[in-house]
Amino acid sequence: MNETQNDVRMNVYEIGYLIVSSVPEEKVASEAEAVKSIITKAGASVIAEEVPHKEHLAYTMRKKTVSGSYDKYDTAYFGWIKFEVGSDVVESVKKLVETQPSVLRMLMISTVKENTYLGKHASAIAAEFNPMGKKTIERTFSPALKSSEAEKASVPVTPASVEDMDKSIDAMIKEV
Repeated sequence: MNETQNDVRMNVYEIGYLIVSSVPEEKVASEAEAVKSIITKAGASVIAEEVPHKEHLAYTMRKKTVSGSYDKYDTAYFGWIKFEVGSDVVESVKKLVETQPSVLRMLMISTVKENTYLGKHASAIAAEFNPMGKKTIERTFSPALKSSEAEKASVPVTPASVEDMDKSIDAMIKEV
């Protein structure tokens, strides 16, 4: 091994991507495989992934066509891949995924190897904790509690400031 190979650090990244809804549903899997092959050809090892599924977008997104006009999308197929790769190739992976013709948008973040996906329980857990990780609400699952008893059992929720939220987000992620 030469000296430059010893300096390369392996980091874990997660890439979330939107495939344009104009792609027929039967071809979405092959488009997702094209994104995955870009990542694996760069020498990455895939840790986890989710096959793209159709989602309604929060707002209309535009993508420039070859002719110079714009196509508009209100829905797209969302998928993600978590992978480990050397820090020296991560920028080239990002650029190659961005230039895929079927990719509407993509976001790459640095993350941890452990499974952090909370699934359907995320909203219940988020309601229980504020951004600084302090418990703010007691969860009560007993239907026997009356509403006045439930109000006494819970601690009042104090809204977090923008600065607290920014600090919390910065602590959870690192920039790529």
